[in-house]
Amino acid sequence: MARPYSVRYYDRHGMLLQITPLEDGLRREKPAQIPAQIKDVFVFAEDKRFYRHIGVDAFALIRAVYQNVSGRRRVSGASTITMQLARIIADNCGPAAQPARSRTAGSKIAEMLNALRLETRFSKSRILEMYINSLPFGFSAQGAASASRNFFASEISMLSPAQVFCLAVIPRRPNHYNPHENPGNCMAAAMDLQSGFADNKRLARRWPLFAQIDERDFQFALSSAKRFRYPFEFPHLIRLINQQQKSAAGEMRLTVDLALQRYLENAIAGNVAMYFSSRVTNGSALVADNETGEILAWVGSADFFNVQAAGQIDGVLALNQPGSSMKPFLYAMALENGFFPSDVLSDVPMTFGESEIYFPQNFNNRFNGPMLFRASLASSLNIPAVYLLYRLSVRNYTQKLLDLGFDSVQKSAQEAGLGLALGNAPVSLYELVRAFSVFPRDGNYLDFSWEKGNKNTEHRVYSANAARIICSFLSDPGARVLAFGAGRNFRTSFPAIFKTGTANQYQSIVALGATMKYSAGVWMGNFTGETVMDKTGSSIPAVIVRDTLNVLHRAHSGVSPDFPQPDGWKIARICAVSGMDPGGACLSIINEYIHSGEKRAKCTWHKTVNGKSETIYPAEYQAWFISSVRQGSLDYSSRPLEIKNPRSGFVYLSGSGIGMDEIPVEVIGGGNDVLHVTHNGRSFDVARPFVFFLKREQGFNTLTVKNGYEEETITFTIER
Repeated sequence: MARPYSVRYYDRHGMLLQITPLEDGLRREKPAQIPAQIKDVFVFAEDKRFYRHIGVDAFALIRAVYQNVSGRRRVSGASTITMQLARIIADNCGPAAQPARSRTAGSKIAEMLNALRLETRFSKSRILEMYINSLPFGFSAQGAASASRNFFASEISMLSPAQVFCLAVIPRRPNHYNPHENPGNCMAAAMDLQSGFADNKRLARRWPLFAQIDERDFQFALSSAKRFRYPFEFPHLIRLINQQQKSAAGEMRLTVDLALQRYLENAIAGNVAMYFSSRVTNGSALVADNETGEILAWVGSADFFNVQAAGQIDGVLALNQPGSSMKPFLYAMALENGFFPSDVLSDVPMTFGESEIYFPQNFNNRFNGPMLFRASLASSLNIPAVYLLYRLSVRNYTQKLLDLGFDSVQKSAQEAGLGLALGNAPVSLYELVRAFSVFPRDGNYLDFSWEKGNKNTEHRVYSANAARIICSFLSDPGARVLAFGAGRNFRTSFPAIFKTGTANQYQSIVALGATMKYSAGVWMGNFTGETVMDKTGSSIPAVIVRDTLNVLHRAHSGVSPDFPQPDGWKIARICAVSGMDPGGACLSIINEYIHSGEKRAKCTWHKTVNGKSETIYPAEYQAWFISSVRQGSLDYSSRPLEIKNPRSGFVYLSGSGIGMDEIPVEVIGGGNDVLHVTHNGRSFDVARPFVFFLKREQGFNTLTVKNGYEEETITFTIER
């Protein structure tokens, strides 16, 4: 009774996906119901007195002994269905199970005793059901349900009467009566069985169709005999389910959509073939319903059977660096901790850390100066993201990621440090898509599931307003022009949000997309960790995600609602450079969300000079401003005196060569245009801008700068 059965997996529309083999390669299905007429045929074929004996048929036993002795050979047997079941149990399920036991007098007596034991514990109906479901038919099929597929490519309930009789004789001698190899033998035995069945008046009255078939019916039944081609859909997902639910039996209706799955499989396989020369050898995809958490598609690799490309690795669960696709979770956290959509983030050279120095750079190795909050996220700038994480702390952000279901960062977050803002901690595509679906769900986290009828757990991670503002950022094509231009990779006819990410050297390329109804994610790269060449970038998975959302959109009559607006916020005009309320000198003005309780000020970055508008940047943009010829000026005294680089506690290595014997220094702020510098006891003056170099001196270094009444001192170390 505890024997495992093959599981029939169906998609959400009832399409058969797989019938899983058991560990020994056999398929043993457990049908929901065995039709009564099939039960009667098997009883008539194997044990006509089944319902009248107690497990051992004394009359049959006496008859068999007489016939075998008088004929001096084995003419007939006396095994009842219950005795056959006892033998199956002893041979396959007992502690001393053996594949083929010799049928001695002792074993025969044991079968009888066990048959009596079975009859005292189970009803005839239960015994017959266990027998039919466990009967060996050979050819890796056990039970009538699996045999029906194996020999006639049919569900057991769909067999014709002639096919049922053919099926019933196969267990006697599977090779001899195999309808594929020996149809004549099978037909002769089946017709003989049917003749006796038709002569039984009780059975003929009960099943007239089974009593009225002729030779032509058997000929047609055998001509239609063919092996069932077992489907092998969703190999990675069903393997995962089998590992987690080893006791599953019967059938399981999954939430997935086979048509969508095949579309994604073709899209990924086609792009892998197209970009194979760039070392893109694999890809994976995951699609889910945001309203229910139901998984609709799960593509683990481009080709499950491609051993060379490690196709059996599940890319949905494999851990890869997600790059910038993680940034929305950080920006949403910032919105809940005092930042506003109209805030300006500095995209300028910055250094972080103490003994270990972290100097982040953007994907294009350029700095963009002041950037509004919206554009910083949509254009995927690195330095503003690291700055936000520096302000929010790695510990707090790690806890937020754990709340979002990123269990994989539990151990890697601390090692990644501030690099966590740029997706340096490996996560799975499954975790990414599930977390990304939080935004169209108004900040609510919902577990994903693959089984129909499951009720998934749900909890709040972000406020509804923070989630809605992020949706506004990621659905704004104008905000991402800086990074992605005005291309079509994210262009849809319905509201949709997108975010992409690439790991260092394009080892891993990720794209995420969502509407109010669906979330989708695609990863591409290779499982060997090799660098993807030719800088294919995130456009490949982005196009697949966009097209997948288009397919889902068309499948539901084009209905895709707008993302809701945040409550308590209004859209107002702001200066596109400073984020403040626009003044008369502001030339570039955009619309942005303003909170009703937010304190606003008129723009101080723009002034009219000689009838023309001039931009005056704050002191913290000094390094960016002087790095190129720019319009406008710097307000050097807008900040208190501060040593921006190096920072106290920095540790440098001594070196030789161009640029290796000096340390760059940047000081901002102060009211005077001359800076007095003291380094290890030696003093000199520097005129604005306060950017200069110090000679590397091994050991402990002290740097003091003085400007008017302001003074600051730091220490750093130069090691061998």
